[in-house]
Formats: sequence, structure tokens, C-alpha cells
Amino acid sequence: MNVMVQRLSPLDSVLDQHAGTALSFEQVYTSSFNDVARWIRALGGMPADVEDLTQEVFLVVRRKLSAFDGRNLRGWLYRIAQRTVRDYRRRAWFRRVFLGGAATPEPYDTAPSGSDPSDIFERKEAEGILHALLGQMSEVRRTTFILFEVEGYSGEEIAEMQAIPLNTVWTRLHHARKEFLRLVAESGRAGSLK
Repeated sequence: MNVMVQRLSPLDSVLDQHAGTALSFEQVYTSSFNDVARWIRALGGMPADVEDLTQEVFLVVRRKLSAFDGRNLRGWLYRIAQRTVRDYRRRAWFRRVFLGGAATPEPYDTAPSGSDPSDIFERKEAEGILHALLGQMSEVRRTTFILFEVEGYSGEEIAEMQAIPLNTVWTRLHHARKEFLRLVAESGRAGSLK
């Protein structure tokens, strides 16, 4: 028996309650802020910038909500997040290449106080390796990989967000997994990511 379990987000609850009526900005913001932040991380936003990028998304939402047709709110929000992260990455590239600055700032250490410094160092090193490996993957594969493997979205949810066929999600995920494993093997750091 094949049973699909779909988790409902606060956004799903709001959409069910307001079916056929226009949503206010406050409803969209409070019900979807966490989802948008997760998408931004999956799309390659640096941890230190996730909250700022999420706020940028909602600035766009506030400006354009009145023109939104009401269909596929999750997909609409996802596309805004996708464009926001794309622009953020371009700005970072521009700063690095033309201004000689760092491409992205180092995130602040969020380890609990009293943590062993060697544990903190090892965790940060593993995160750096992981980000470097993920950065070598194509954007569409990396995004699908992170949304599915890290963020826990179902294939159906990813297909809806990205407005692509479900089989395309599975194909991207298959190739992303192969590419990730190849990159890990080539880097010789398989044990460092555990």
C-alpha cells in the first residue's frame, strides 16, 4: 500500500481557511515566513543572510500582492525567493570580482556556550566542505537536492513550488545525488562530512 503523507504548513491552513478570498499581506507573511526562509537556504543563501533575504522577498510580496492572481501562492512565493537569491548571488559575485571584497561574509558562530572548541571547529569545517561541494553542483540540481534531502519537502511539493512536472523533480534528484556523491569522492573528504 502506497500512502503519501503530506505535512501541512501554516500556509496550507491559511489557504484552506480563505479559499476564494484575497489574502492580506499579514496572513501571507506570518504563514509563510518560515517556508520562504527554508527555500532561501536551499537556493544557496548564506546562513547569515537568510533573514535579510527573506525580508527582501516580503518587500516584493507587499508591492505585488494586489496584482497576484490567487493561484499557486506557494509557487509564486518560491519564484520570488528564487529571483531574490539569484540577485543576491550576482551582487556577491560583483563585489568579489570588481570590488575585491569577500563574496559572502562569514556567518556568526551560533554554537551554544560551553561547547568544546574542537567540536565547533570540526562542525564549521564540515559545513564549509559541504557548502563548497554544493556550490559546485548546478543550481537546479542543488536546489532540488537540498529541498528534498535537507529540508524534507516531498517531490510533489517541490514540483508545485518550481512549477515543473513531478518526473523532472525525480530526474533532477537522481542526478543531484550522483553528482554529490561524485564530488564527495573526488574531494577525498567523505569522512569529514559525517
